[in-house]
Amino acid sequence: MLFLRQIRAHGFKSFADPTTLDFTHDMIGVVGPNGSGKSNITDAIKWTLAEQSAKSLRGSKTDDFVFSGSSDRKAADFAEVTLVFDNQKNIFSTVDTEIVEITRKFVKKTRENEYYINGQRVKTRDIQDIALESGLTKSSLAIISQGTISNFAEAKPEARREIFDDAAGVAKYKKRKKETLIKLIRTQENLNRLEDITSEIGRRLPSLEKQAKKAELYKEKIKELQSIEISILVKDIKTIKERIQDLSSQRSVFQEKIKTLSNEINLSQEEFDLMVNDSSSSEMEISQLNNKFQEIIQRIGNLKVKKQEVEAREASKIDTKDADEFKAIQIKKQFEETRVQLSSEKDKAFRLEAQINELKEQYDYLSSKYNDIYDEIETIRKNISRIQIQKEHNENQRQSTQYGANQGADNVIKHASNIGGVVGTLLSLVKVEQAYQTAISVVAGASMNSVVMKSNVDVKKAVEFLKRNNAGRCTFLPLDSLNPSVIQGAQRAAIENARGFIGIANELVAIEAKYQTALDYALGTIIVVDTYDSATALAKNINYRFNIVTLEGDRILPHGAIVGGKTRSQNIFSSQSQTQSNSEELEQTLVRLDAKEIEKTRELNDLKLQRDQLRDNLNDNQAIIRNAKQNIEQYRVKTNELSEDYRILTGNDLLGNNQDDSNESESIKFSRQIAKLENERDEIQTRLNLLSTSRNKYVDRQRELNEQNSGKRAELDHLKDQSAAVSSELSALQERYIAILKRLAEGYGLTEEAALEMETDAIENEQYARERILVLASELKDIGNINIDAIEEYKVEKERFDYYDLQVKEIREAAEKLQSIIMDIDIAMETQFKKVVDDVNAALPEAFAKLFGGGTAELIYTDPENILETGIDIKVNPPGKKISNLNLLSGGEKSLVALSVLFSILKVRPLPLVILDEAEAPLDPANVERFARYIKLFTSETQFIVVTHREGTMENCDILFGVTMETKGITKIVKIKLVDAKEMVSKED
Repeated sequence: MLFLRQIRAHGFKSFADPTTLDFTHDMIGVVGPNGSGKSNITDAIKWTLAEQSAKSLRGSKTDDFVFSGSSDRKAADFAEVTLVFDNQKNIFSTVDTEIVEITRKFVKKTRENEYYINGQRVKTRDIQDIALESGLTKSSLAIISQGTISNFAEAKPEARREIFDDAAGVAKYKKRKKETLIKLIRTQENLNRLEDITSEIGRRLPSLEKQAKKAELYKEKIKELQSIEISILVKDIKTIKERIQDLSSQRSVFQEKIKTLSNEINLSQEEFDLMVNDSSSSEMEISQLNNKFQEIIQRIGNLKVKKQEVEAREASKIDTKDADEFKAIQIKKQFEETRVQLSSEKDKAFRLEAQINELKEQYDYLSSKYNDIYDEIETIRKNISRIQIQKEHNENQRQSTQYGANQGADNVIKHASNIGGVVGTLLSLVKVEQAYQTAISVVAGASMNSVVMKSNVDVKKAVEFLKRNNAGRCTFLPLDSLNPSVIQGAQRAAIENARGFIGIANELVAIEAKYQTALDYALGTIIVVDTYDSATALAKNINYRFNIVTLEGDRILPHGAIVGGKTRSQNIFSSQSQTQSNSEELEQTLVRLDAKEIEKTRELNDLKLQRDQLRDNLNDNQAIIRNAKQNIEQYRVKTNELSEDYRILTGNDLLGNNQDDSNESESIKFSRQIAKLENERDEIQTRLNLLSTSRNKYVDRQRELNEQNSGKRAELDHLKDQSAAVSSELSALQERYIAILKRLAEGYGLTEEAALEMETDAIENEQYARERILVLASELKDIGNINIDAIEEYKVEKERFDYYDLQVKEIREAAEKLQSIIMDIDIAMETQFKKVVDDVNAALPEAFAKLFGGGTAELIYTDPENILETGIDIKVNPPGKKISNLNLLSGGEKSLVALSVLFSILKVRPLPLVILDEAEAPLDPANVERFARYIKLFTSETQFIVVTHREGTMENCDILFGVTMETKGITKIVKIKLVDAKEMVSKED
């Protein structure tokens, strides 16, 4: 059988140059003088098949296998050997190729052994596995040396069985058993360790479970208590805010009414003052007109006296005339007087018509302007109402943003100059970077509305001011007596080294150095970290001692309460400045609109007075013109009658007569003057009547305004009282509202928005809820001291216990499986070992007889009851002898006994390759001949490489390789003929 086709060596031991041995036959002989390196061929095969023992390779260390140099050759850097096998019979079942190349390379520089199968790098174990699979191991019969023969013959029975173990394939089972035993030992060690851990945890669990249940009960009670308290507080907030809204609306209505009434009273007062002025003007004009009226009366009287004197003189002149002529003169006189009166009335009517038209135009203009201003005032009032609503909304928003604007703080700030020592609210003194605003807003809360004062003395004055004016409550921070707590020393060092730590809150906020104490008081024990995970880890490390807040506003309070989530507005800094800006802008707009409303209202009232006066004048003039028109018609009728009478008497028409007035009598002239004065008198009288009427109206209006203002002032006082009562109630509600917000912030770390967004049960029976709070408080007191960490500790330890308990069960099962595997391995080893021994025992007599030329041999168990541990003894009877002990045989006989057993093993368990390294050396020539011929019987199943110097063996080899060392230290191999081999051997001898 051809199995090993080729050996290639370079740098291995004495193979300094690349050397190749091609094997083309089943029995190859290797001959050469001692020291030529022929045994290095055997070492090369063993080394390549992953032999790890330097001693078995005839060395002391790995470097001994690398060519060490000679007198004219330097040492090699590496050693490399490749074995080429024929795998057509699938001897290497794990390698699916007909040719298998196995290579081992050692590089001195890297000190690394490299293994390859068909050029692919593999592990040492992979080479060992295929060597074991093919039977090419050092404990097998693959390599039989002179030492192997003598050792086998002289070995103790227990050591001798190793050959049979290998032949039976027990080696792989032993390897598996060894590995399994190691696993079992490790498994048992793990099991013991885990049982210790489980036992330790198990002892702690009952106590932890008890503590955890107690802590859970505490948490349940606390949760219920907090839920009820928060629900009550939320209900109170809603009730208070609804009441505040109602009261704010009432106060707004009162304030609007107060403002309207005040404006009406002011306008009435202005109208009253105007009435007084107009009344005074009318009195003055009446006085002047009365004087003029008396003067005209006196002049009329004087003219009438003169007229009577003239008429008397004229009457004396006409005594002698005809009565008709006299009558005609009288008629003409009356006619002239009537015509003068008619002309005067026409002139008067014309003037009045013009005045009426002018008054109508003025009245229409004033009415139009009045309507425009009225509409403008209505628009202004709507805008004022809208801005007041917006301002109220902004104020509510500002209060909500700042945890309820502190009325006391506001009043202190407003009256800072009167109180003295007021620095400002803490919020107004700080500057916070955008990145930290949410975190600081969440934790600072209502404390930002605290008022910083210069000293305790100033605080006392501020408190007295608030009490004296019932102006609310406030938290003060006196700079001269604050004693803030800050994190320092070892605590700070531990916190600063924590993951995600950003800083202490008071160090992240900018403030003037002189106010730092106030900031330290508010923020000195608050830690800012980056994320929620960092916060929870740090809180646990410091045993929940301080407030911790993340950049997103999640909080962990002392003792472990956690506040998280997000509200619509978490940044008091940005919203506060924006709301303040909006409020200031609205306030400025409101002031402008108020001023404009007052201005337009005053203008409207002035127009109303002017329009009313015009209407009165227009009505008066219309009455006068109606009277004048009646007079004109009467005078026209009278002139027509007089003209007709005169025509009858004289034949002339007075209406058509264009006579010269120069002939007019002196009496008629006086009549005309008198008529003119009387007309002027009548006009003055009319004007006096009008003025008197207006004066009376002014007086009546003054009295009416006085009465109205008196009622309005009483109503105004009543409204102010109502508004003050509402404001007082509002102040009390706001203080209560602020107190609730502080309770939420300080007790639960909640903002108003967060509390309102929490899913709390509605309080249906508040009395029951408050009683339940007392019960829960009592139950919490009864619980006593608790370890809140026990919940998590128990959970962790229980999970550990369950995990390790499961591991213990699994490892126990694994140990049982390993023990079962070991039992199966023992059974398999015993079965296969016994079969091999039986088979070898059957083949041994034949082999013994052929090698000895007769005789018998038998294998015997030293401990038949313990096949796995029994040794193997050999009972032999050479031809003509009866031997009880192998030690009684000669050296050659011992070798033949060993060879007969070894060849019997090869017969029942053939190997693909056997290397015989001078195995026949102790034999005499006759036995060497028998030995060589006997080998030939096995070549169909086994390839033999025989290292020899015996002629009988060389003669039976198919091919011979000669090994020489022409250059000292360097081996050279060539194919040689038998005659050359004999010569080579004879030279050695």
